[in-house]
Amino acid sequence: MSTLSYKFTDLVDVQQLEQLLDLFYKATGLALAILDVDGTTYVARGWQDICTKFHRVNPHTCARCHESDAYINSRLGEGQYIEYRCKNGLWDMAAPIIIEGRHLANSYYGQVFLEEEKPDLAFFRKQAEEFGFDVEEYLVAVRKVPVISRQKARRIMDFYVGLVEFLANLGLTRSKQMKAEKSLRKSEERLRAIFEAAKNVSFIITDAQDTETLVLEFSPGAEKIFGYKRSDMIGNPISILHLPEDTARFPEAHRKMREGRAGFAGETVLIRKSGEKFPALFSTYPLLDEKGNMYAALGVSIDISEQKRLEEQLQKARKMEAMGLMAGGIAHDLNNILSGIVSYPDLLLMDLPEDSKLRRPIETIKESGQRAASVISDLLTVARGAASSKEVLNLNTMVKEYLRSAEHKTLETRYSSVTYKTQLDFDLLNVSCSPAHIKKALMNLVQNSSEDISGEGSVVISTRNQYVDKRLKGYDDVRIGEYAVIAISDNGHGISPQDLGRIFEPFFTKKVMGRSGTGLGLTVVWNTVQDHDGYINVRSGEEGTIFELYFPITRDEVTAEEKPIPLENYVGRGERILVVDDEKNQREIACGLLTQLGYSSEAVSSGEEAIEYLKEHSADLIVLDMIMPKGINGRETYEEIIKIYPNQKAIIASGFSESEDVKAAQKLGAGQY
Repeated sequence: MSTLSYKFTDLVDVQQLEQLLDLFYKATGLALAILDVDGTTYVARGWQDICTKFHRVNPHTCARCHESDAYINSRLGEGQYIEYRCKNGLWDMAAPIIIEGRHLANSYYGQVFLEEEKPDLAFFRKQAEEFGFDVEEYLVAVRKVPVISRQKARRIMDFYVGLVEFLANLGLTRSKQMKAEKSLRKSEERLRAIFEAAKNVSFIITDAQDTETLVLEFSPGAEKIFGYKRSDMIGNPISILHLPEDTARFPEAHRKMREGRAGFAGETVLIRKSGEKFPALFSTYPLLDEKGNMYAALGVSIDISEQKRLEEQLQKARKMEAMGLMAGGIAHDLNNILSGIVSYPDLLLMDLPEDSKLRRPIETIKESGQRAASVISDLLTVARGAASSKEVLNLNTMVKEYLRSAEHKTLETRYSSVTYKTQLDFDLLNVSCSPAHIKKALMNLVQNSSEDISGEGSVVISTRNQYVDKRLKGYDDVRIGEYAVIAISDNGHGISPQDLGRIFEPFFTKKVMGRSGTGLGLTVVWNTVQDHDGYINVRSGEEGTIFELYFPITRDEVTAEEKPIPLENYVGRGERILVVDDEKNQREIACGLLTQLGYSSEAVSSGEEAIEYLKEHSADLIVLDMIMPKGINGRETYEEIIKIYPNQKAIIASGFSESEDVKAAQKLGAGQY
């Protein structure tokens, strides 16, 4: 059944129908009418005088007419053909008009006598006298009533209803066509609106040929994504947007769409007008005609270059995080192991005479330990957990200090053919930074530049102020503002494009591992800049490489330089110090150094032991490890200690960065960190 909502008058031209019924009446002499299901008359032609001048005028006979109408209507609702002899003595015929299963109207004809039943003039004479009609005029009207056979009456009704239903179905077909055309226009308008509005989505309609698929429609989004104008693409092959291997699969794809009447989707690589290839998500749908045959295909594609870039960034960040966690764990363990190698030589040297033959070997052990400690420091920086404090400094000062350092002097000796230059902005603004890490980053970059130069060349260290108000390569969200930039450039071989995206990964190196690098140098640089809320911009080519490090500036004055504390100031006078550390070696080393310096030291291996110790004893100072995995940590330990001694002095010892626990302990009264 149709879901369209319509009335009889929506389908049939009533004026045209009236003209047809006029002709029908003139040809047959039969009265005809079409009424709505609720009794409203649409068309009525050829009513007999006996009805219009007598039966429908007198209230008693008119009541019989209404009774007849009600009886017929009640039966027509059941879809029946009705023949009925009314109480006024005439026969009426009626049939329902059904369109697509819906009862829209009723057709009537009648006011006739049937040949099988001769008119009973005596009945009509008596009826005229009963209701006060003029008998002679009434009988004249009776004689005008047509007389037909029952069979003929049925055939006339069949023709009459068939004609009306034919006209109604024509109207319905036209109505459906008009609605379909209107719906199609609306669909086209909606599709065009979608085409116009979806600026970041490509819509392309192609024909369904298997040989050379041609473009029939090219949306504004497609113009933006591919770089072609609509006029350039209409009528041209779609293959210019696809890789050759994908184009070769078009015939098979069309065959599957025709057979399955369904589209397909996936990920592919497309080609812009510029020749640039880019990743895209695509969906292809068959466009079917009214018979279900495919006449065209709609292709929808979205450029996912940015999504791929973000996925790559996320993957890289996760990798860096995983490597950092691993490096941090290794560094923490190695730090504990090396503490004895780095610290005990100092204790031994204190007890050795200046001319001892053991002094040089012990100093060598100490130097080796310090070099190993430097690698551990790099690992901790990679883990983004290296303990450091920030101070306001000028990058120019750090550049000059680095150039005077022993590390740089060694580099100048090793690469004697390389010239080192500076181009410093003397109006450079200050930054809040960790000087140790900035110098380490600078040293790593200068060393890399030196190693990249074959023969003679130059490395330039420059600084400048830079206002940043647009995105830097590799960063989605760059904070607008003023930055102090330090740049290290060289005229070496450059970095290959395939390596450029990996240079900051931990342990990625093109050098010989163990001989000229650890694979951590640039990772330390990257983490240092990240820890300072800065950015790195790298450019490299055949003419060399430049690293630009952006650090947010501060208007604060440079932090006053602290004078070195003389060793004598560290010497104790028997003050009691409690060392709390879960590592036995660390406790022994700390106590050994404190004892050597004149302090009275005790050590415990956990926070719980420290609390129990202080219930019976007191300490002038507590050296408190912050991370003790097997029990309560340093912050929890200090919380319990100050319940016993509210003003207990303590300093925090940790190889990791300032955590929330460290800050909480300092708020409670713990001192330096």
